[in-house]
Amino acid sequence: MDLSSTVMIILFLLQTSIGAPANIFILMAYAHINHNEKDLKPTDVILCHLVFGNMLGLVTRVVPQIMSGLGLNNIHNDASCKLLIYTYRISRGVSIGVTSFLSVHQAITLAPSTTQWLFLKSRTKKYLIPYIISFWLFNMLLNPSVLIHMYAPRNGTIPGVHYNLGFCYSKKSESSHNLFYKIIINGYDVFFVGLMFGCSVYILYVLKRHRDQVRYIHSTRQNSKMMAERTAAKNVITLVSLYVFCFGVDSGILVYSQTLLIVPLLLDHIGLFISSCYALLSPFVIISFNKKIHRRLRFSHKEERIQHINTN
Repeated sequence: MDLSSTVMIILFLLQTSIGAPANIFILMAYAHINHNEKDLKPTDVILCHLVFGNMLGLVTRVVPQIMSGLGLNNIHNDASCKLLIYTYRISRGVSIGVTSFLSVHQAITLAPSTTQWLFLKSRTKKYLIPYIISFWLFNMLLNPSVLIHMYAPRNGTIPGVHYNLGFCYSKKSESSHNLFYKIIINGYDVFFVGLMFGCSVYILYVLKRHRDQVRYIHSTRQNSKMMAERTAAKNVITLVSLYVFCFGVDSGILVYSQTLLIVPLLLDHIGLFISSCYALLSPFVIISFNKKIHRRLRFSHKEERIQHINTN
């Protein structure tokens, strides 16, 4: 193993050892809140699916990459290889779709209560779960091609192929079907990133307008409501900005990779690490802005201190 591969494996280990527990904590915190308080708001439901999608990405892509870097290449067959990459592609697509939907939901929430916006607000709340499920189903139908083109190494060796992941590889295909698939995948990413950008611009505009209005409003109730909306909006803007950076770089590397005859393994590692930083950092963004999870975290620390005192 050369120096660059060793460094990447260490980074992947740090990424997984921090990111996985953070995402699991958020899922457990939301499960506890839903069980005890029955108080999951639409934004919380969207974030649950986002966190779960990020967890799938870490488990199905980063963890196998770590195992491959440690020399464990012979544990996968074609079926497990195809399943891992297929699940990862689904989680990646769901992540971008749900993040975009989160920005759309927040933009609609901040919109004025006119007849048109009230209609959208009611539909978004009523059909929240079907919208989210549609992201999962659409990506399941969008990515079956990886079930055809991905293979596991034979006897621990990988031939000179187009795309080498270490634990899996794919052969380059010049068919019209493959070209159509690339157009659809890239179009999917561009559409939802554009939607995020448009909603983020609108959210920033509304926040600026609220900031100007709050100078002339003396009602404590109105100010508290505006502050809650601004906090939620800042959370969304931070998540969207983080997503655009992480997956924007990854998408750029992916598009560049499609122009190469053979994609270097280090290039794939760099793209994977940057894109997985979203799964690493987004839980801490959610925790910092979400008061309910923050309270759950403080409560857990308090319980640990009490148990420690009792044992002593």
